[in-house]
Amino acid sequence: MDQDEYPHVVVFQTFTKVPDGAAGHIKAWKNVLEFNGFLDTPSSREIFKAHQLNNPLDRNLYYPYRTDVDPKLRCTCEGDTYELVGRPQDQGGQHEVMKVALKLVPHGS
Repeated sequence: MDQDEYPHVVVFQTFTKVPDGAAGHIKAWKNVLEFNGFLDTPSSREIFKAHQLNNPLDRNLYYPYRTDVDPKLRCTCEGDTYELVGRPQDQGGQHEVMKVALKLVPHGS
């Protein structure tokens, strides 16, 4: 994987039961995937269209082709937390690069 092409470390999380340390469980975000990607700022036209459709987005994430990124996951990168906006898309259908739109989660909630 080319570090120049995918310079950002992205961690994907799922909301699941985790041990609470007292023989019980609580629901919390748990890391399930980690890989390099490229976080890009969408064009103003792309942002405008997304807002018109009530589907706002803040960033686009590009990463090497893989099929284990589920829209129910969220991701963190460089101190920010994002929800996935829709399903990841295979760019060009060549099984090389994936793209998914991201929406910033206020305060990483």
